[in-house]
Amino acid sequence: NNEIIYAYLTKPNGNNLVVAITSGASGWKMDYSPYLWSHYFINLKLLARYDRAYVDSKNAPCISFVILPCKDFANALSKLSVAFDLPFLDYSVGGGKIGDEIELYTYGECDYILKEQNGKTEKLPCTSKYKIENEQEVILHPVKNGKVGAGVTVYGYLDLISLYKKAMDSVDLDIIKNHTDSNLCEHQCWASAMLRFLQRFSSTLTEKERKDYEIKVLSLLDIMTADTKETAVPRITIFKYAHDEFLPYNVYKSKRVQELFFGITILLDAYKYFGDEKYYEYFTGAANCLISYYQQESGAIAIKWNESSTEDYTSVCSPMIPLCDVYNFIKDKDIALSQKILDSVSKMAEHLYQRGINFPTEGGETTLAQEEMEDGSISCTALSLLYYSKNVKHEQKYIDRASEILSLHNSWVIKTPICQMHGSSLRWWETQWEGDADGPAICAGHAWSIWRAEADFLMYELSGNKEFLLKAQNGFMTNFSKIDKNGVNYAIYNPDTLNGGGFAWEGKEISYTLAKRFASIPDCGLSRYAFIRLNDTFLKE
Repeated sequence: NNEIIYAYLTKPNGNNLVVAITSGASGWKMDYSPYLWSHYFINLKLLARYDRAYVDSKNAPCISFVILPCKDFANALSKLSVAFDLPFLDYSVGGGKIGDEIELYTYGECDYILKEQNGKTEKLPCTSKYKIENEQEVILHPVKNGKVGAGVTVYGYLDLISLYKKAMDSVDLDIIKNHTDSNLCEHQCWASAMLRFLQRFSSTLTEKERKDYEIKVLSLLDIMTADTKETAVPRITIFKYAHDEFLPYNVYKSKRVQELFFGITILLDAYKYFGDEKYYEYFTGAANCLISYYQQESGAIAIKWNESSTEDYTSVCSPMIPLCDVYNFIKDKDIALSQKILDSVSKMAEHLYQRGINFPTEGGETTLAQEEMEDGSISCTALSLLYYSKNVKHEQKYIDRASEILSLHNSWVIKTPICQMHGSSLRWWETQWEGDADGPAICAGHAWSIWRAEADFLMYELSGNKEFLLKAQNGFMTNFSKIDKNGVNYAIYNPDTLNGGGFAWEGKEISYTLAKRFASIPDCGLSRYAFIRLNDTFLKE
């Protein structure tokens, strides 16, 4: 409620700051770069009052704030507790299934904890453990001398499979059709998640539910495998014939390569479930196209947009995953293609290793940053090296490099103890397209946070270090906690109250309303990515 406002600002070198408004503020605003798709913070504004165009009851003449150095987040909360003279809470993990216990950390003196859910409150003793007893979100407020301090939110669910089913039951293809461009990458993630549910958990479905799932998936597969130019749909159909400049089995009229490798995953899952040889032909053809058309001799996956612009896509949405999956599935079925894929992923891994501390992403590089440091590319580089080492060939130098990268990436991981934020990657430009598409704003719990979460899970499997398992739990929890009691899900959780305003060249009217935490439009595509990857992590066979 903006009674306590603080921002923990991280630096990879450890010289972190915490900025806190201690009195008199309406709120805050982060400004984002007008260049490179808003990939950079420009400044953080502390606002005594919002512009009068916004409805706001506060109109403070001035504000009080502090800027404090801190070595880590625990140190930040300890200093904030002194600055506000109030207790602060943090925790080990932002939620779990009913019956799980999480650790609570208290900073400052606390008389009791006020548990709040759906308008009902309950007093609990100050404790180092909290047992999850309720589904959905609970707020825990620390209280001292009758004054409420800075609390935490905790998300509970019955069990992972029932939560998974709830998310599948609520997939509405009309939402995808009416509110997205329907491309195979971001907006068709539901399909692989649903196919994997059908493969593994059909016993939990009624016959009608199973049929409903199959009808939805087949409706997409029919478009994906359309074989005439009259029926092919750009960015969805994987066209089996050469067209324009593209080889056979490229996505129709699309160079955006991640749409192709997300399509490979859908078709591989479709073959595993339905057994239709057509899907085998398509996912192997698409894998061959991906390597032949987009991979350079160096191992990089690259797109040449024009004569002067070639971009490195090797760590954009992790093409390592579908290629490794296809390799492992066909290595005893198609020796020649499996060897081609093995050579491809081996060169790709070595390219990522040799690229060093440089993490380019889609959208081009800017002269303002000679080496790109984009959150998703950082986490996907580590994930790709670990995925190769776990699923193809154990390479200790790749594991060591991934460990270095994850340590660096810790500065791009949100620490705020709100279940949709705690452990989320720090992303803020997807809200130009997703949610309500009203401009850049911090999009916590974004599906691409799962890249970091899965990398942590793989590092746990390869090293045995349980700290990585805890980080993986938090990463997945940021996505699960965006699911309401009916299974409705949202692409993002947005703590920005003043969004960035969209693309300047579109000339859209600015909406003078304070943004809500969740979008007005639910999501049925990208938000299901977490469940695809859940099958290879916490629901692994």
